[in-house]
Amino acid sequence: MPDWVEGLLDALFYGPFFVNARALWNWCMGLCTGLMTKSPQAFSSETWEFVTETLYPWSLGIGVACLNLFFIIGFVKAVSNFKENITLELCIESMIRLVVANVLMQTGLTIIQAFFTMASRLAGQVMWLEEIPMYTTENDIGTHLFWWLFGFLYFIVALVCAFIIFLTLYGRYIKLYLLVVFYPVAVPAFIAGRGVESATYAWLKSFLSNVFEVVVIALVMSIAGRLISEINVSSGFITQFFDGFEQALNSLVHIILMTASVKGASSFLNKSFAL
Repeated sequence: MPDWVEGLLDALFYGPFFVNARALWNWCMGLCTGLMTKSPQAFSSETWEFVTETLYPWSLGIGVACLNLFFIIGFVKAVSNFKENITLELCIESMIRLVVANVLMQTGLTIIQAFFTMASRLAGQVMWLEEIPMYTTENDIGTHLFWWLFGFLYFIVALVCAFIIFLTLYGRYIKLYLLVVFYPVAVPAFIAGRGVESATYAWLKSFLSNVFEVVVIALVMSIAGRLISEINVSSGFITQFFDGFEQALNSLVHIILMTASVKGASSFLNKSFAL
């Protein structure tokens, strides 16, 4: 193949799609690994200030008003239950629930921040991500064949997969900010006893699921990265002539499998711990 023809093919097909896809994927992975090591406090200080100083006090006022309401609901439920007598133990249990709820209301924001910090540091400790070998060692006919047939598709796949991973992590922060706002409203339901207290347990499950989701994602990316790097989609004598095609296809499979692994991390966590 003449040099000028090969240069033209590289400029038209190999260069733009390959370079842009690699740059986009590596940039997004670098951004995502940085996000996983940041707590919601550090992720957006302006948002955190708005949540804790504007929304949280408003929500806390509603929660304090609900303490009396749910205490009365619990008392009415106990009085109207003719199958069980009102005993001293039942009254003590209600008072303990009320005290615990008051303590949680006063120290809730401190406890939440401790969990946020713990999860981000754990994610930073277990995170390991090796750069995908998005390259071809030989500029052979297989290389040009791949970029002719799948060049634009390759770029689209890298674009979509990168933003799926980014949006998965970004959406987690939005959920965490909302959970902080809902906390004072969810805690008082604990006082009302069986049935109504399920609202508090539901918030707790959602909180633990979203907080530690980043740790599971970091583990998934670390483990899946090692496993996927050992996958070779093709082998044999054909690779002698189409070595570039094989390597490009391997990197494409790597991107897709990594995205699928990250996307399923939340579901795996919820099923494993019934969250």
